[in-house]
Amino acid sequence: MLTYFFGSNRNFTDYTNAEYGLPSRSFNNFYHAAEEAASSRLYGGIHYRSGNEKGISCGKQIGRNIVAIQLNE
Repeated sequence: MLTYFFGSNRNFTDYTNAEYGLPSRSFNNFYHAAEEAASSRLYGGIHYRSGNEKGISCGKQIGRNIVAIQLNE
């Protein structure tokens, strides 16, 4: 949804954890941020690789479905 509204080449910086003294994270696009979030869960032992891949795929499809519904209204 973020890619749909803001474009696929939207650079941004995440300052979420600055208050904890952690560095900001810069991303080339929203997909890059999603991939990094998924990877962190893989390396943290929370998710399996196949779950990450399917989760990203499902997220893309959910976004497409929402856009399709909005455009049909």
